[in-house]
Amino acid sequence: MSISRHTCFASALLSLTVSCKTPANQNPAALQKDQSSAFASEAQSEQDSQNGEQGLALFGRPGGRSPFNWYKRDTSGERSARVTGRTPPPPRPILPPNKPPVRTPPQCHDDEEAQPLRCAKLPAVSATDIIDQKAAIRLGKALFWDMQVGSDGQTSCATCHYQAGADARTINTLHPGPDGVFQSNGVTAAGQNFRLSSIINDDRVGSQGVVNAEFLSIPSNIYEAKDNCNLKAEAPFGTQRAVTGRNTPTVIGAIYNVENFWDGRAHTKFNGFDPFGDTANAAQKTVLSTNASLASQAVGPVNNSVEMACAGRAFNGPNSVAAKLISRPVLQYQLVSRTDSALGSMSAFPGKGLRCGRNNCTYQELINTAFSRDIANDAVNNFSRIWGQAVMAYEATLIPDDTPMDRYLLGQNRALTPNQQRGLNIFNGKAHCYECHSGPELSDSSYTYLFREGPLNDDGADQGFHNLGVRPTEEDLGRAYTGPGGVSFARSNSIYNRGAFKTPMLRNIKLTAPYFHNGGKATLEEVVDFYARGGDFANPELTSKLEKFSLGAQEKAQLVDFLRHGLTDCRVEKQRAPFDHPSLPLPNGPLLRETGAQGLGFCP
Repeated sequence: MSISRHTCFASALLSLTVSCKTPANQNPAALQKDQSSAFASEAQSEQDSQNGEQGLALFGRPGGRSPFNWYKRDTSGERSARVTGRTPPPPRPILPPNKPPVRTPPQCHDDEEAQPLRCAKLPAVSATDIIDQKAAIRLGKALFWDMQVGSDGQTSCATCHYQAGADARTINTLHPGPDGVFQSNGVTAAGQNFRLSSIINDDRVGSQGVVNAEFLSIPSNIYEAKDNCNLKAEAPFGTQRAVTGRNTPTVIGAIYNVENFWDGRAHTKFNGFDPFGDTANAAQKTVLSTNASLASQAVGPVNNSVEMACAGRAFNGPNSVAAKLISRPVLQYQLVSRTDSALGSMSAFPGKGLRCGRNNCTYQELINTAFSRDIANDAVNNFSRIWGQAVMAYEATLIPDDTPMDRYLLGQNRALTPNQQRGLNIFNGKAHCYECHSGPELSDSSYTYLFREGPLNDDGADQGFHNLGVRPTEEDLGRAYTGPGGVSFARSNSIYNRGAFKTPMLRNIKLTAPYFHNGGKATLEEVVDFYARGGDFANPELTSKLEKFSLGAQEKAQLVDFLRHGLTDCRVEKQRAPFDHPSLPLPNGPLLRETGAQGLGFCP
């Protein structure tokens, strides 16, 4: 696949202008032209893109029918943070550790076949305001799970990521797609129960957030969690909770993604304010840290008017989510196990929340312990910067590296059953799964793959993003969408970015149905059938990596057995450390009870 098997990029990733390989369907002259403009989209001025906010409404080519501007609605509020207060100091650079390098396991190699996750290459974040990493993990876990964050006083980040890092609710989880009409499996309106099944139209399975409303103010009483908002009932959700237009991806293992979100808009450069790095889409074109897409991703949903907030809520300064949380008791409505792997030592159990000495902990106290004095002393004006780094610190601990496949590839020959071993061989061979689900992370959207193969894929588009023919390209442009500054998220100018989505990692796929960016396939059997027939739509931008194949019934069962059981980390399924968590009542879902380090049961 590659003409070069060495690492040809510095760790300050995606300042790249060259590729290590020639895409299969491009001649050298075309490649040189594409390389020279591979990141031209970041250099375009906002004046060059007259569409501005209109770019968010596009379904594809001009003239397309767009009765429901779902994408603009879906990303509204992600650019909510602004500089407030005094100018904060720059973050501290990360110095290389003064210790011997970690030995590479002998099972690691430079080929594309599946490998143990410990073989993954993960560059360090370049700079940080954190002074105590364990304290930052505690803060990040509390922020991620705290239901006080949402404008409704019920929605946390974890609300949409509670099931193996994804969402398994069924009531009010259907989005009607661009045509604005609910028409799948008996669902005819918002708020109804969608019995999980494959979708054959433009509907999508998403995650419900908050009711559409306009933000007025934060509650004056720190023991009240609901913001003061004006309800704005709008089609297609009316007074029901709005639903996202894409299926919720897992946060477990997301630290290995070069860029996060399905369209990769969470930039590898964290600017401290929004997901857009130093591109023209960003409100503040600064760079605090590189290799920090999870921090960029973390600041997006907090004030998104579909996911967590009433429209118009700010991140920093007065009357903001910062002002709301700073002085609040941490997790004051939720139970924390005394054996929680990060929070247990501070648990107030059988009471709720955390204890700092004899009193309930506040977020300001947790921030003071985790962050530098200059940042912590002005936390209300630096809150988006704090939030992104703390949540990234927590999510970076969610490493699912103890699957049966990982154990098998590390030498435990009985970790996979004979049936699953045959499934692994089919994965790495006849079914061509490894073409995109490659290497230690089982994804070509990873740092390992980027280091080895370069920033362009075989079609000349952005590495790790592919149009698979799940739905017609015009319904969702994916990587080719433009952000609030009118600039595309794509770094190259290839047509193959249109309708392309990030290749997900596959560990714990048993637990994260439904599948694909639209949630359109309900079972792994249906996913295998989809790939075997070469996709469902012959889009002009269809990736060249999609190759039809044929499996017998036994071979298909073996492949599915490997995917369903061979890739499941028992700690994730049993909610054991580090995947334990506080309690969380889920809107239109169950009460998720708190778990400690031992989770819900034994793991072999």
